[in-house]
Order: sequence, then structure tokens, then C-alpha cells
Amino acid sequence: MTPAGRSTAPGDHRPDDLRGRPGAGMVGLLLVTMVVGYEWFISGLGKVVRGDFAAGLAEELVEKSAGTAEWYAGFLQRAVIPNGELFGYLIQWSELLAGIALLGGPLVWLLAWDRISDQARAAFLVIIALAAIGGTSLAINLHLANGAAHPWLIPGDAFDEGIDLDSVLAAIQIVIATIMLVQLRRLRRERADAHTPPRRW
Repeated sequence: MTPAGRSTAPGDHRPDDLRGRPGAGMVGLLLVTMVVGYEWFISGLGKVVRGDFAAGLAEELVEKSAGTAEWYAGFLQRAVIPNGELFGYLIQWSELLAGIALLGGPLVWLLAWDRISDQARAAFLVIIALAAIGGTSLAINLHLANGAAHPWLIPGDAFDEGIDLDSVLAAIQIVIATIMLVQLRRLRRERADAHTPPRRW
């Protein structure tokens, strides 16, 4: 029995998003998380395999910084472009690792969540949340570096997209990270309650 009194026996097929088989809503979220993870994984893998991303990042940003917001262009010119190769390696490996975490974590949840320990569940929740937070940072910086229109503004050109992919990715990953942290809090609270002796009146 779980601390909340729910059975986790193999024959119990009731949805249990915390320790057992996830319900339809959680399955949907996990599948979306895996799609986001695949995007980061393929993007990072492409950069690593081709091998020219880090070396060419500074030159690419020199060109792009002309179309970005003034404050962000200053950040690029002062901090990123002079250290372009270092930032290039950080970006490509961050994308690859975020992709692995956002693919692997949900896969474990879908296939084996009811068979691992609470410590392992907590670790996976933290990993997924951190990957989503890191992915959010990557997406926001890519959005700014590309000089894309902010999603709350009408595009300056009628042929531009209303909301760019990086903005969508950032929003989705904020939701993913928030839900993972809420689940982590629930898990820790239930574990704490399970170890709290009952009050005697």
C-alpha cells in the first residue's frame, strides 16, 4: 500500500500519476515531453556530428546580432561572441543532454514507473525538471538571438509567423518543469507523512 492507501500491486490498473501507471493526462504530457526531447536531441546531435557549430558560432552571431534587441545585442557582443567557441560547445552539449533527459525520463515513467523506488522517481523528476528549465533557457536565448517577434506582439511583416518555435518550446517546457516539481513535492510530502507517527489523543 502507498502512504495514501492506494494499492501498487501488479494487478491494480488504476491510474496513479505519482507511483503507478499514469493516467491519460499524464501520458499526454509525457509524450509531449518526449517530442520536445527529440527536438533537442536531434538539434544537439546534428551540431556534435557536423563538428563546425562551435567554431562558427561567433561569426553567425555577429551577423544575427544586427537584428536583435539592443540590450541583447550588447550581451552577445560583450560576452558571447568573444567566447563563441566555448558557448558553442556549451550549447550543443546542453541541447544533447536535455534531449536525452526529456526522452529517457518520460520513457522510464511510461514503462517502469510502478517498479522503481521513490528515490529513483524523485531523481527522474528532478532530471526532467532541470532539463526542461535548461531547455527553456536555450529556447529563450535562441528566440532573442534570431531577432524573432515576441509572441505578445503583432509581427512586423505579414509573412512572418505569429509565434516562433522557440517561444512555443519555452512555454511548453515551463509547463513541464512546473508539473515535475509539483509531482516531486507531492512525492516528498507523502513520504514524509508515511514516516510521521500517528497522533495519540
